[in-house]
Amino acid sequence: MRYQALLGVLALAAALLNCNSTVNEGPRATGSLQPLPNLGSGTEARLNGLHVKTLQLLKGEVGEGLSLQFQAGGMSGVRQFEFTLALEPAEAFDLNSASFAPAKPFITMGSGVQIIPEKTLRLGGAYLDASGYTGDGELGTLHLKTRSSQARIRILRFSVGPSSSKRDTYTEQQLNLGLNLGP
Repeated sequence: MRYQALLGVLALAAALLNCNSTVNEGPRATGSLQPLPNLGSGTEARLNGLHVKTLQLLKGEVGEGLSLQFQAGGMSGVRQFEFTLALEPAEAFDLNSASFAPAKPFITMGSGVQIIPEKTLRLGGAYLDASGYTGDGELGTLHLKTRSSQARIRILRFSVGPSSSKRDTYTEQQLNLGLNLGP
C-alpha cells in the first residue's frame, strides 16, 4: 500500500512537470485597468472539449485577500488539470501568499502554486484513480493576498484531461475569463 501511494505521488509530480508549455500572454496592460471585453459576468465559459463542458469562477473576499474558486461541469475522465493565471499589476498581489487548495478527490503538491516568469501563476491538481473524475464539481480554490484595491486576474491557459498527452487546452482568447478587482 505504501508503495502504491509513493507511485501515485511520483506520477502526480511527473504529470505536473510534463504539462510545461509556453503560453502567449498577449499585450501587456498599462495605466489604469480597463474592463475585460465581452465577459458579461466574466465568470463562466462554455467549452466544446472532450473532457470538460463548462468552467466557472467564483470570487470570495477573505480579509485582506481573496479566494477564487474554479468549478467545472461535464467532466469526463479527468485525471489532471492546470491553470496559468496573469496577475495585473503583479505588484498588487502578495505572490508568496498564494496557495491552491484542490477540491477532493483532486490533490496537488506543496502550496499547489508555482510562480513562473512574467509573474504569472501556475496551479493544478491530479486525481489518482485510473478511471478519472466524471461529473460536475469543484476543482479547487486559489487563496491570494492583495495589496491594492484595483487589480485584475486573467486565465491565460486551462488544460485538462486524463493524461499529459490526452488533454483539452484552452487559451485566454477561447476562455475569455477573468476578474477585475476594485472599482
